[in-house]
Amino acid sequence: MSKSEKIPTSAVAKWVFTALVFGFVLGWVRYWIGYYILLQGIAAGLLMVWVVKRIAKEQQQFLVNIRFKMTVILFFSFMIGQAFGFGFAQPVFDPLGWLGRVWNGDTSESVFGIFSTGGVAHQAFAEGLSGGFWLFLSLFDLIFMFFFMLISMPLKTNKKRS
Repeated sequence: MSKSEKIPTSAVAKWVFTALVFGFVLGWVRYWIGYYILLQGIAAGLLMVWVVKRIAKEQQQFLVNIRFKMTVILFFSFMIGQAFGFGFAQPVFDPLGWLGRVWNGDTSESVFGIFSTGGVAHQAFAEGLSGGFWLFLSLFDLIFMFFFMLISMPLKTNKKRS
């Protein structure tokens, strides 16, 4: 596939749909079960790109040529799917309202990576996280997710395929 060839819209739609589904499922799980900082982002990012690469066997060179753009598209598709997952997990669809309530401290989110450690950390975070520290850890997780998505996209090789 040369750089000038266009990728079928249906292929990109499949990849975006994959990211939306991953986000939706993890948003629902995150709302009801809780959040495991770093593990969720890294695992979701790596698994999502792995599935996209499996779907895109004939378009690997295309993914190489637009790896950063495709990572951004998949990342934001995941985030949209996750917002819908948050929303549908609630009795009333309100994904941004829930995030706002966590930010304001009106509710909290269970964070397994911290509250499962025991001792002082467990006591401090047993009720879950909210506010600035919750936002910091969520953004930290998203940065790692984006990084692992980017590095797991197909790379250019010097090999000539026959």
